[in-house]
Amino acid sequence: MTSASSGPLSRGISALMAFICFAAALALAGHYPLGRVAAVLGVLLGAGLGWRFWSLWPLLCLGLLPLIGFAPWSGWITFEEMDLLVLATAAGAYARAAQRAEPPRVPVWRRVLRASGSGKLFMLILALALLLALWRGLQDAGGWQFGWYQGYHEAMNSVRLAKPLLWALLLLPLWIRGSDAEPQALNHGLRGAMWAALAGASLAAVWERVAFPGFINFSSDYRTTGLFWEMHIGGAALDGCLALTLPFALLALLDERRPRPFAALLLLNALGVYAAITSFSRGVFLAVPVSLALGLALRAWQQRAARRPAAALLKTTTAAAVPDGVPLNLPLLLSLAGFAIFAVQLFPIGGYRGMLGLLLCMPLLFSLPADLRQGTPAQRLIAFALGALGGLALLALSWPLALWLPKGGYLLFSLALAVAWALRLQRQRLGEALQAFAGALEAMAWCWAVGGVAIVCGYWAGPLMLAKAAWPLLGAALLWPLALLLPAPPASRRPVSDDGHQQPAWRRQVLGLAALVLMGGLLGVMAGGDYLGSRVASASVDLEGRKSHWRDGLGMLDSREDWLLGKGLGRFTATHFFSGPPTWHTGDYRFKQDDSGRHFLALSGGKHMLGWGELFRVSQRIDEAHGLVSLSGRARAAADLQLSAEVCPKHLLYAAGCLVKPVKLKGGGQWQDFKIELGRAQGLRGDWYAPRLQMFSISVDTPGAEVDIAELSLKDDSGRQLLANGDFAEQGAHWFSSSDRYHLPWHAKNMALHQLIEQGLLGLLLLGLLSVVGMARLTLGAARAHPLAPALAAALLGFHLVGLFDSLLDVPRVAFMFYAASLLALTLRAPAGVEPPAGRRL
Repeated sequence: MTSASSGPLSRGISALMAFICFAAALALAGHYPLGRVAAVLGVLLGAGLGWRFWSLWPLLCLGLLPLIGFAPWSGWITFEEMDLLVLATAAGAYARAAQRAEPPRVPVWRRVLRASGSGKLFMLILALALLLALWRGLQDAGGWQFGWYQGYHEAMNSVRLAKPLLWALLLLPLWIRGSDAEPQALNHGLRGAMWAALAGASLAAVWERVAFPGFINFSSDYRTTGLFWEMHIGGAALDGCLALTLPFALLALLDERRPRPFAALLLLNALGVYAAITSFSRGVFLAVPVSLALGLALRAWQQRAARRPAAALLKTTTAAAVPDGVPLNLPLLLSLAGFAIFAVQLFPIGGYRGMLGLLLCMPLLFSLPADLRQGTPAQRLIAFALGALGGLALLALSWPLALWLPKGGYLLFSLALAVAWALRLQRQRLGEALQAFAGALEAMAWCWAVGGVAIVCGYWAGPLMLAKAAWPLLGAALLWPLALLLPAPPASRRPVSDDGHQQPAWRRQVLGLAALVLMGGLLGVMAGGDYLGSRVASASVDLEGRKSHWRDGLGMLDSREDWLLGKGLGRFTATHFFSGPPTWHTGDYRFKQDDSGRHFLALSGGKHMLGWGELFRVSQRIDEAHGLVSLSGRARAAADLQLSAEVCPKHLLYAAGCLVKPVKLKGGGQWQDFKIELGRAQGLRGDWYAPRLQMFSISVDTPGAEVDIAELSLKDDSGRQLLANGDFAEQGAHWFSSSDRYHLPWHAKNMALHQLIEQGLLGLLLLGLLSVVGMARLTLGAARAHPLAPALAAALLGFHLVGLFDSLLDVPRVAFMFYAASLLALTLRAPAGVEPPAGRRL
């Protein structure tokens, strides 16, 4: 099939796009602060991948976004590694399109990405509106002023926020081209990208927790940021990334039947859930379950739609032969509910040890064999009563042994659990006489294991806790006879896959265990740490604060033109600064040069309350310092002020264990030298498997004061110079700003409000249409039957739910992922005549 798009004009346009993208990528790489040679090699590698894997790589490259943000090392915020990646990928893929005619296309009815005429017009309007907002932002900032290291108040911030949509529009033709040649490339590429993004964000979060507050420290008010440097002034970058990616992993886990991929997805989901919990984001806690419910509903619809033709063909087959949905597992629900009830009571008594012991017992309950339910209810209860008596006898012997043996409480609980599982796994090998008493034997082992949790509590905290733990564990033990009276899902009702095979039974058991572990983790966070509880308790107070901030944001629109077209891209921070009272004014920085050619940093302090967390800092990553650390420099100030100099183990926010000293400067506007000793650096590095990053910071500790700093030198006992670009000859290279806890001036804290302030009602309308039309196509329209629709719809819904309480679109990497997902939703469709799959699989 020949297409007009394969003609000379298309190849010529592709060649031009490849040249422009490659030239722009090399221009950026030539100014990369962390190594120009490495950046150029990276561009060549990205272009090579785009050329070789042209159908997959333009989508797969999205998976790298959570890991390629090195602004705290480079000092770049207007431009970043994302730009190098996108431009290099586009250069290679467009060059491949220009080098040869379009690859053989699949039939029209099998194409999964297609932009209609109205869709193309809408995207053109979207791009033009963006360019208009960019122009207005530049004008509001005083006109076009290029700079590699400008901040949030300057003109280049408008360019920074224009890139996400432009990059998504740049790659969209490549996504369409790849899916036209190979429809499965879209499935492979998008799912792989989202899984990789979730893995990168989650692993970074795990390292951060281990290195700084501690893996299971849920009491400190430390919120995980991962490698999203954009959270240096607050925001919800990690939250938005998790909302976009978790649905793809969670829904894939429910569909996967192969053991190894299932295990990998289970681990990925565990990491993602941990990152979500430690973000302590109420938006994520709302977004993930609600969006997952939507994804499950769409998935269930697809499964039913796929099974109808099979049921119609099998005229003699009853409806039960093609089950609709997943059967209700009542024993599992009983286990989850019982664990939640009794673990909450047990945690104050036995802590994590007691809760973990109870959790390890629960799989025995929800995996009860069907033959234990044979006989009358009275016979089952008599068997349990006999077993309970035997379990009590074993517990009576276990307590004195626990006191006598080293680590006896833990050893005897492990023995009881091992016996219970041995009876379960070897029950078919028992003699006929023992098989007749299988119900009583398993009940005995169950009561012994559950009672062993009380022994663990008593061994750990004393005999008094043994007695206190007995009561909730007695209730847990009684779950066994309740489970015996519940009907088990018949084996014939196990879910049927799209290839006609029953789903493996082990999946149900593993998913049940995973649900228990998740519940245990949530209970541990709630009961073992005060921070999450305080976050939940303060939700209403924080919401009132957000409402006040939103009203202030609306007050920034002071003309009809502002309401219609907005203040311009990237102008929220500057508008907030100048439109409010002095107490709204934050600290700021500029990199300047005087008439003599001297480069210097102009740094100011905020006029709000300046506590430790509210200081506006300019920082730099440094190598590990050893011994006595000293700081020297040259500065000038118009009036007396005080600086704060710090060397801290710090990732992005929330420093602790710092070397801190004040620097007092005299006014008069003359350059003056200073030198101080910060103290001895000891134990700042952390463990080898989770090393702590170290950071030097300087800030103005006097409200509203301004200082010019021309030189900074930081040395340790070895005489090493720990700072790069200490004379600011390279402007802001390697320097980075942050505000640990004062964040409102940088964010509208609502995605729709952010769009309204910066792009007006026009931009808000276009964003609404993009979102509503995309969601309508995924849930009710032409894309509903596509395998990606459930996860994609859930991801977009989750992102918008997080966006109710944060801006999100002011984070380019996350906004790029959002626009990519939205444009795919706008162009996605299910191939005509192809039924949606009932199960998983790429």
